This record gives sequence, C-alpha cells and structure tokens, in this order.
Amino acid sequence: MNKHIVFVSVDWERPQDGRSNLGAASILASLKAAGIHYTAIEDAVNAPDFDYDRLEARVLAAIHELEVQGSECLVGIGAYIWNEPVTQKLTEVIHNVTSVPVVLGGPQISYAEKGTLEGLYPYANIFVRGHGELAMVALARGERPEHLGIHVVGSEDRNQKAETDLEQLASPWLTGVMTPGESIRWETMRGCPFKCSFCQHRESGNRFKLAEKQFDYERIAKEARLFAQAGVKRISILDPIFHLDSKRTVELLTMFKEVGLTAQLALQCRFESVKDEFLDTLKGLNVVLEFGLQTTDYEEGKAIGRPNRLDMAERVIEKLKARNIPFEVSLIYGLPKQTLASFRESLSWCWRQQVPVIRAWPLMILRGTELDKQREEFGLVESDNEAIPQVIASNSFSHQEYRQMQRLAEATSESDTTHLNDLFKDVSKEQNNAIFYRA
Repeated sequence: MNKHIVFVSVDWERPQDGRSNLGAASILASLKAAGIHYTAIEDAVNAPDFDYDRLEARVLAAIHELEVQGSECLVGIGAYIWNEPVTQKLTEVIHNVTSVPVVLGGPQISYAEKGTLEGLYPYANIFVRGHGELAMVALARGERPEHLGIHVVGSEDRNQKAETDLEQLASPWLTGVMTPGESIRWETMRGCPFKCSFCQHRESGNRFKLAEKQFDYERIAKEARLFAQAGVKRISILDPIFHLDSKRTVELLTMFKEVGLTAQLALQCRFESVKDEFLDTLKGLNVVLEFGLQTTDYEEGKAIGRPNRLDMAERVIEKLKARNIPFEVSLIYGLPKQTLASFRESLSWCWRQQVPVIRAWPLMILRGTELDKQREEFGLVESDNEAIPQVIASNSFSHQEYRQMQRLAEATSESDTTHLNDLFKDVSKEQNNAIFYRA
C-alpha cells in the first residue's frame, strides 16, 4: 500500500508572485498523477502572519489524523536557505513526538557535501538530492531506486543526484495542483551552462545538455493556453536564461502570441546571449527582460566566474531602447574584491546607459557553490541576524562600507533612473553620504 505524503513547503514570499512554491507544486503534481494521496501544508517565513508554533501544530495534527485512520505516512520537507531554522526545529519535533520518517530535499540537501547530511540534519531519515518529483513517488511506493538521488540514513552516501527526464513530470497547472492567479511563476526549462560561483543552478561536474533540461513543447503550449484563458496578468518565468536555445525560444514566443497570452512575461536574460531574432520575436508580447549583470568590474566578475562583455551589453541596450523593450539590470553588492568605489561605478555605468530600472541585491552564500568554498580566501563575513545571511564584510570592504553600499542599493532600487542624476551629484562628498543614500 502506498504511503500518504505530508508535504511541507515553507517558502520565501515575493510580493509580485505570492507564496506558492513551484518546486513543491511539481512534486505534488507527480504524486497526484501517480495516484498517491498527500496533504500539502504551505507557509512563508517572511509573511507578516508567519507563526512557527502554528505551522508545527498543523504538521503534527496532520500526522495524528493519519495515525488515527491507520494510514502509514512520510513527511517531506523542502529545505532552503531561508527556512533552515524551521527545517531544523520541525524535523527534531517530528522525530521526538512521532515515529514518522522525515524526508528532506531541496537545495540545502542537493548541494551538501558527500557524507555531511546526517551531521547537518540529525533528525531526518531520508534525503533526496536533485529533482524530487519521481523520488517522492518512489518513496511513497516503498521503492528506493539508485538513480533518483535517494540517500537513507545509515547507508553509504554516494552523493548521487536524481536523473530525471523532465518530459516524465506532471504539470502542476494541468493537473490542477496550482490554479492560475493574477501573478504566477512558470518554468520552461531547468539548469544553466554557466559557472557563476555564487549560483546553484549549475550542477558541478555534470555536462549541460540543453535538450535534456527542457520541458515538453506540448506541455508548455497547453499551460500557455490555460494562462491565456485564465487572464493571468504577470508571469515570472524562472528559467535561469530564457533564450539559451534561440530556435526553441522563437518557437515558444510565437506560440505565446498564437494562444493569446497577454500577461507581462518577466524573462531572465544574459546580454552576451541575446540575438536579433529573439528581440524581433518579442514584438506583440508584453515583456520585461531581466539582466543579471552583477558587476561591471572585470576583476570582480572574474572572481565570481561571471566576467561581462560591457561592449556587447551596451550594444544590446541600444537595441532594446530602439525597440522600446522594457528591461531591468540587477547588480550584487558584497562581492569578492568589491569596494565601495567599484560598486558605485557599476551603478554609474547603468545610469550612463539609461537603464530604466536598476536593482541591487546583497550577496548570499548558498550551500555547495564555489563561493561557499572560498569564504576564507576572500575573508567573507556573514550577518547572523538575518533570515537569509548576507555578506557584510570582506578583505576588500569593511562593514561600514557595506552599510554605505546597502543604502546606495536601497536608494537606487526604489528610484527610477531619471532621478539618479541628483543622487550621483553627491557621490564624491563623503560628508553628504547620509543625504545621498536616503534621497
């Protein structure tokens, strides 16, 4: 008999997208398609009404109800950097109060070093590295196939990640697990071929084969029709770089127009990979292109495996402006080798290019990334009072300089660049920094 899955998803809520976790929904869709019963418990750690005790009570109540019914169950929890304390507390309570096995998956598990999982999560029973959809189906059936990244406590940790054919996965939208709202998250592919040292999208040691990382075209077309019929207003497409495959990208964009998709599409892009046919096909669609530039400084870019070709970026920006295509550029502050002056220059470059929206984010060190192994080399110091720890000092900048970068980032992110001229007038006047940063 299949085990009942109690699946706990504790997300980081984004104002424009809500708290629905697409990864969790994909797992639930696979369970539903396989005829496996589940109970979904969803929350967000940064929601104004988040209460850990209430979450814990919901989980224990769900387990108790199944015990009364005589149903055997497993508890699955998605482990992310933002819910690490919740994961630790919840697994301990479930272990101490019940006899139900706990399964952990997600980035915190997938990117943990070989042999460390039991030490990191002493109250969990089973771990899943990689895509968890088919692994949870197998575990519910009492199966543990080697190719699905399953590691059971007490057995040899082979550090294997799930090998999953994306075409086998059920759609959370088409199965009805998720219902389209005004603003949603969507994906047409997974993974990235680039080697940014701060990013988990790149699976170290694996050759990136684009054809294996894409969802089925027909599935995407059916989802697009559903969104068009539902009148969705905004779609954040989570593909690390949407336009990697130019031919397929043009086909998808053309299909979006054919099905009448009018939602604003937020597409993550890379300047160096933009081609004219991609830009041409955007005509008739409501899009905003999001470019993760991170830095304009060559040495900083080299240090994080993300050197930029600014000449190419400038040419693409001119094309975007000529076509009236909305776009944004995001930067990171707190990078290795970064200084207050170099961060200002990155912002200034964006300003000179008349970038309509500039967003600057603090550096976060994610488990298993190359940067995670370089903390000592760059002297990276993290905050200890944040839900998601941020780098607040390093060999190249002090905490005081970090605070100045933070204020500058906040002022920039909240302003249209047409107002930046007034802000940058005071850049060289240290005595006016407080006014400048808070303008």
